[in-house]
Amino acid sequence: MNRLYSFFLALLLLLACSACVGRAAAPDPAPGQAAPLDAAAAQPPEPEEVPEEEPPAPPEPEEPYVRVIDPAKPMVALTFDDGPDAACSDQILDILEEHHALATFFEVGRNVAACPEPVGRMVELGCEVGSHSNAHKDLSKLKKSSLLRDLDTADEAFALAGAPAPLLVRPPYGAVNKTVKTATGRAMVTWTVDTEDWRSRDAQKVIDYVQNYGALDGEIILMHSIYESTVEAVRVLVPWLQEQGYQLVTVTELMAYYYGELPQPDHFYGYTYFANHGRTDAPIELPSMYLPEEEPEAPPAAGQEQSPDPVPDAPDASDTPDVPPEPFDPTGIIAVSAPDPEPEEAPEPPAGEASDPLPPAEPPAPPQEEPEKPAKQSQDAKPVSPSVSVPNPAMFYP
Repeated sequence: MNRLYSFFLALLLLLACSACVGRAAAPDPAPGQAAPLDAAAAQPPEPEEVPEEEPPAPPEPEEPYVRVIDPAKPMVALTFDDGPDAACSDQILDILEEHHALATFFEVGRNVAACPEPVGRMVELGCEVGSHSNAHKDLSKLKKSSLLRDLDTADEAFALAGAPAPLLVRPPYGAVNKTVKTATGRAMVTWTVDTEDWRSRDAQKVIDYVQNYGALDGEIILMHSIYESTVEAVRVLVPWLQEQGYQLVTVTELMAYYYGELPQPDHFYGYTYFANHGRTDAPIELPSMYLPEEEPEAPPAAGQEQSPDPVPDAPDASDTPDVPPEPFDPTGIIAVSAPDPEPEEAPEPPAGEASDPLPPAEPPAPPQEEPEKPAKQSQDAKPVSPSVSVPNPAMFYP
């Protein structure tokens, strides 16, 4: 019995000694170091399988913006003179493009020749490009031959810049005489609201003037696209006018939808015209000549025959008029032959205060006071034509 008891006691001592030896063989971890794990525990856990996410659906294409002019709603025409300017013109176009708005630019021919890029962009955006003469001279002081030569030189610069020869002309300083009004083959257009941005060069003054002017429905606002202060004013005025419910249109669109007629060659549209005409009850749509040309048809596929164009029948000799045909003029403007020597006409005073910043060689005659602008005709109880959809015309002349 004692032997059995001694055997168990020796076994317990042996086991205790084995435990002590194993504990002494494994060094204690250094301070801040985790105790070692066995091989099984040291292996990282296998990553869980994550279900693959479905790729997001592609965004739906945005519908193209379609410009719609409602003849029953207020509209105003922003106009800019004396450009183009390499910096300011593009900034103004950026603002107009951002807000889906259009304007009319009356550009100086010599400036177009020096900086043609903005003119091409104006045409692409659908803005209206008019002429402000070639050298910014007082047109009422020029002889007829010199006047026509100046306007023709400007037209050549517009053509090289990618714009058709303009029919609309804004005479510098607003100075006109009988020849300027009725003998150029162009429509002469001035303005109704003069911001005098060239005088103040202060954006806030221009903003305050327009915002405090009163009703602007049917008005033509004059600014100049060569001043940074004007750019800053436009940045505020364009969204503000739209918030007030005004549609920003070109001069030709304003005349068609608000005044009910298109500008005609050898006609003068000045302050008195716009002051004495209220909103028409018969707005007209722009004819096809004012809209962009249709894209040409795609060529036929390889191996596909193309039907030849029908050959028109030869005209009957009996149907041919005896009078000779008029010479073709691609600009749509009938050329005016050089006049016989005639005395120079005395210039008529401009309508309203001249506002262009570039002085002529000789100062124009002092303007006479104009009668106060009569109130626009009442618009109550007038029939309203339905809205007219306009596919953002690029340029209205062929």
